[in-house]
Amino acid sequence: MKKLLLSTVLFIFCFGVYSQKSYKRGVAYGFHTTQDMQKASANISWWYNWATQPDISIRNTYNVYNVDFTPMSWNASGTSGVNTWVEKDSTVKYILGYNEPNFKAQANMTPTQAAKAWPALQKIAQKNSLKIVSPAVNYCSTEGSVFENGKYYTNPFTYLDDFLTACDTCQVDYIGLHWYGSGNSIVNYVNTARKYNKPIWVTEFASWDYSNLVQNVDDQIKYLAGTTNFLERDPDVYRYSWFIGRTQGGITASPYIDLYGTNGMLTELGQMYMDIPVYDPEMKFNIPGRIECEEYYLMSGLFCEPTDDENGFLNVGWTEMGDWADYKISIEKSGTYSMTLRTSGTGSGKIDILIDNELLKTVDTPVTGGWQIWKDVLTTMDLEAGEHLLRWRVRRAGFNINWIEISNSTSANEFEIIETSVYPNPVKDGILYVELNRNKWGGEYKCVICDINGKQVFTKDVNINRTLFQLNINENHRLPLGVYFLNISGENCSANKLIAVQ
Repeated sequence: MKKLLLSTVLFIFCFGVYSQKSYKRGVAYGFHTTQDMQKASANISWWYNWATQPDISIRNTYNVYNVDFTPMSWNASGTSGVNTWVEKDSTVKYILGYNEPNFKAQANMTPTQAAKAWPALQKIAQKNSLKIVSPAVNYCSTEGSVFENGKYYTNPFTYLDDFLTACDTCQVDYIGLHWYGSGNSIVNYVNTARKYNKPIWVTEFASWDYSNLVQNVDDQIKYLAGTTNFLERDPDVYRYSWFIGRTQGGITASPYIDLYGTNGMLTELGQMYMDIPVYDPEMKFNIPGRIECEEYYLMSGLFCEPTDDENGFLNVGWTEMGDWADYKISIEKSGTYSMTLRTSGTGSGKIDILIDNELLKTVDTPVTGGWQIWKDVLTTMDLEAGEHLLRWRVRRAGFNINWIEISNSTSANEFEIIETSVYPNPVKDGILYVELNRNKWGGEYKCVICDINGKQVFTKDVNINRTLFQLNINENHRLPLGVYFLNISGENCSANKLIAVQ
């Protein structure tokens, strides 16, 4: 049975994770202040408030933050309001359809009623070259659902099926979903929605399952981290938004879903939401280097969680036989490489390593004594220079995996991991001193700095004749504030350090 870790972790560096702006990520909230939007705008790209126009406090200024507002026609009566705002605001790109119409307590529209009202919304979209998100649906109780043609619409997909049948010539560009299940339950929900062959827009999600209610903030953080990473990296998910920005009860009240604390400040949950790595399908991990396993290109069956390991942000878990994750890699030169897999688990697992769909190695993972007790698994592999696709595949379940590090080597016995010191750390003026603590020193080394998404941002070849040397990491361009990985590789040796730029 898959396990979810039982404690929350922050990134080991006190400086926090350096995040980027995600095109997908948004917030469902209707009472933003200027300070709230200014803070969130570094990481989110859109928001909505279940209304036809933006929150009153930022109505005239929100465009300066480069965050899309998406108006909603909550039910059929909202159509005229959407039209009024779209005519006024030329930056609008999308319209959200009806809010949970299968719920009597929400939009309360049968599929036939929704289909009949849709052409008016479609007319606005076509006139202004906008795209439309379908009615946003969720599971509903029998007593709380609408009823039509002998059906209670408790199942969101039954509702969408009948709506799309009744509205078969209508413009529907995205499938709108809400989800409040716990654990990794959103995976099957999204998988079911793929049947419509349209991009998926999850306009509300949080763990609010009364049958398995979160007990504290840490539980909600774990849910948010895994679910957000899944939505961010799934190519069929176009956009998503957490529910909600701020509640009356605050972050200490169940179900612990507030992203914002005091005005313009993020809660611990909110910071985690902003810190989830942004998905770039073109990203390649440079080899030699470290692959953070949560930053997969594609995957099947897996789920992530915050890690208690001494290095890393999220680990991948919930492994079952046949699950897999893919990573684009760029190998500097051909040779025999040393590979370290950082794993944990209560059982002995088995991992297949494939390059370009060819099985190269099968590795056994040890029993470590716990899902967050970590050990290194060492092996070697022959790799060819160039760009490739690396896949790890679960042969036998029972493990979590944090990262995979691949280092230069001519043979396992000759390869050396160099103990290295760097200072000052954090780096404030671009000058970094590096001390290689090894008996044999001098020679040619390649220094590569990558951001947390694996993108190479600095490279320099150095020829040194002493153990201490200096790097100007701003030599080509000034590096933004954040956390980076430094890899130093020489003949049959390698060193890796985490550095922060302030």
